Amino acid sequence: MTLDPHENVANGEKPVAEFAALRRLLVGPEQRRLQELSEEIEARELTAAELADHLPEAIALRGSRDRQLGRALGPTIETALRESIRRNPREMATAIFPILGPAIRKAIAEAMAGLVRSINNAVDQSLSVRGLKWRVEAWRTGVPYPDIVIKHALVYRVEQVFLVHAETGLLLEHVSAPDLSVPDADLISGMLTAIQDFVRDSFRPAEGAMLRTFSVGEHTVQVEAGPQALLAIVVRGQAPDTLLRRQQDTLETVHLEFASQLTNFSGEALPFEPARPLLEGCLETVLTTTQPGAPRRLRWLRWAVPLFLIVAVIGGLYVRSALRWGRALATLRAEPGVVVVDASRGWRRWSISGMKDPVAREPSAVLAAAGLSSRALSGTWESYLSLDSAIVIARATRSLGLTSTAAVSLRSDTLFVSGVVPLEAFARARQGGLPPGIAGVDLRSASPVLPAALESLRQSIDAELVQFEPGSSELPQASMTRLTTFASRLRQLNDGVAALGASTRLVLTGRTDPTGADETNTALAQRRVDRVAGLLALSGVDTSRLILDAVATARPLPADDPAERARINRSVSFAVTVSADHRTARGQ
Repeated sequence: MTLDPHENVANGEKPVAEFAALRRLLVGPEQRRLQELSEEIEARELTAAELADHLPEAIALRGSRDRQLGRALGPTIETALRESIRRNPREMATAIFPILGPAIRKAIAEAMAGLVRSINNAVDQSLSVRGLKWRVEAWRTGVPYPDIVIKHALVYRVEQVFLVHAETGLLLEHVSAPDLSVPDADLISGMLTAIQDFVRDSFRPAEGAMLRTFSVGEHTVQVEAGPQALLAIVVRGQAPDTLLRRQQDTLETVHLEFASQLTNFSGEALPFEPARPLLEGCLETVLTTTQPGAPRRLRWLRWAVPLFLIVAVIGGLYVRSALRWGRALATLRAEPGVVVVDASRGWRRWSISGMKDPVAREPSAVLAAAGLSSRALSGTWESYLSLDSAIVIARATRSLGLTSTAAVSLRSDTLFVSGVVPLEAFARARQGGLPPGIAGVDLRSASPVLPAALESLRQSIDAELVQFEPGSSELPQASMTRLTTFASRLRQLNDGVAALGASTRLVLTGRTDPTGADETNTALAQRRVDRVAGLLALSGVDTSRLILDAVATARPLPADDPAERARINRSVSFAVTVSADHRTARGQ
């Protein structure tokens, strides 16, 4: 096709048509290709292979912006890990083994470092002039010491955190410091919403603007707004910028993890209870650990006070030890039978030497009773005979074989004994050989008691009972045989008591039953006693040691049954008395 510029064109139609044809020739193919590509892009979906090619870059890009991707993937990753551990825990244990040991060691090291820092801070605060002044103030005002520390050393403290629904102003969740007494949280949330409404109505701020911070006394309320919720924190003190960033991060996390609950909120706050750990992460108390600068001439007090306390403690321990040593030594010197010749006290060992009577108490026991440990004590003791009255009495008590039933006293050089005394003591006292310090023993107030074997024999004799027929003083043959055996036991008792320097007497008591006249019964009782005494004399018993007592019915033997009472009272009973030589024995 040829274009002639000199050709006349009616109404300009021919050049326009030719220009359109030229345009189709030049750009037509490209336009058709662009149209096809546009339709292809609109029609096709992203394939898994294409998504796999671009997913790592997308995750890295999003992760570099903020932490929302990690928070969104957190529940899914936790579920996947839980399921993997449930199916094959060995693989997970093998995977984390190389890092588990170092992680544990690092955690322990950090915990110990934190403990050391805490101890250092506690010691600094307790032993410093400022710490002591705070303790005095706490004691004077009655306010707990931690409250005084917070009052003077507080940098800032987040005391309360409120999560409020943005549209309705209802309280979703609230946390506060553990030791804080908080009024009605719903009421505070409502007042916060009312204040925001007042600001919007009064000042008509721009769209999205709101009251971010306001102060109430020494507290500051800091509000951070989100699309569907508000997060308000109540701060005491001067809060840093990091606290605002933490508040913003917490609010973003709440919107991410509770998106459906916020969107479908119907006035019920229970679904937001799991948000408490997030809100508690905002609670924080920061105290200053630096003290105001003191003049150079007063800085020595920081070291003088602890040093003074250490010296005071050591001095107190030394004084207490010295007082205890003095009391123990005085007690030992006052102990009968002990003479302290030398006593020295070292830093860790104590040494005592002297003389001790064999019957005196052990010095270690005396010192232990006075509060002195025997483990740190060494002693050297020589034996000697003490003439202290307590030791003389103890020595005589041991020598004579006296028991706790005897009362012993020493007057001049004579030992006076009263109470119940073993019969052997009478014999030992008469034999002489008294211990040093005693010239004689007075036993006139003492009552002898037989040895166990002789006492058993005496009791068997006292229990013997010779019975008669009613109205008779004659004995049957069986009773006469028993009397022969009885006489043998009586002679054995007399011989044993005589060997100990004492003598016995046998009391024969004749009785009758209550029937008959008194004169008849008395005569019958006398005949019965005489009959038994005669038979004993025939068996070799010394009649001079017999005491005959015909009481008839005067002192009847008791019995519940009348017939039994009459039977046992038609008898002769026996009682042995022991007499010791009560003359004062003098030492040889």
